[in-house]
Amino acid sequence: MLLAIDIGNTNTVVGVFDESRLINHFRVGSNHAMTVDECGFFVTGLLEKLNIKPEQLNRVVIASVVPRLTPIFEQMSEKYLKLTPLMVSSKTKLPIKIAYHDPTAVGADRIANAVGGFIRIGGPIIIVDYGTTINFDVVTDNGVFVGGVIAPGPETSAVELARKAARLFEVRIERPERVIGRTTAESLKAGLFYGTIGQVDLIIELILKELMVPARVIATGGLAAEFAEYSRHIETTFPALTLEGLRIIADYQEGDIPNF
Repeated sequence: MLLAIDIGNTNTVVGVFDESRLINHFRVGSNHAMTVDECGFFVTGLLEKLNIKPEQLNRVVIASVVPRLTPIFEQMSEKYLKLTPLMVSSKTKLPIKIAYHDPTAVGADRIANAVGGFIRIGGPIIIVDYGTTINFDVVTDNGVFVGGVIAPGPETSAVELARKAARLFEVRIERPERVIGRTTAESLKAGLFYGTIGQVDLIIELILKELMVPARVIATGGLAAEFAEYSRHIETTFPALTLEGLRIIADYQEGDIPNF
């Protein structure tokens, strides 16, 4: 069995695969102060919920964009699971090519999304990942990650509005009853919700114009279900796309060549 871990600034997603089948996955808030032992209790606790013993795992793959937590999860894997994890980066053997000017600057989550999206759907493809940031990752028809766009996510925007405007406050990210808010909370919700939809669609349209070829558009991330259905361009959502990309990358190290 394979344990796949995606460590993000806001959330950490943990999934267990039995070969290519995702048994289950969990999304929890990222604890930036977590210790190795706390991490061990957390992961083994999730495994216990699935009736899986640590010794049943034979591989661990990790994507992290949180430098503070990267060594914590790596040490946890070695101490509690007795496995040396595969730490995904641009230097990992990949079934796609990275054409970023500085490949090392590409986040491991974006790499996993690009791999998962391209292998599952093919290219050209645009992957929209709704998280702390909204990432737009573009992969060509011959499997080249050419770059993308990074924009603030709605929760990030909400926090910054509350922090910088004395009379504003954080609100729940959800579709409001009306566009024209009758209260400050309603106005904030409308701006964050419809602003995100408009931002995403405009960026997709600009990417498509620059590509000059049709491309499929898919979404992933913790907030994808809240927004993707209102987009004019997003075809479908893959909630566990990052984990799927991590699995494909891990299998690729073992010589399992995915179909392009």
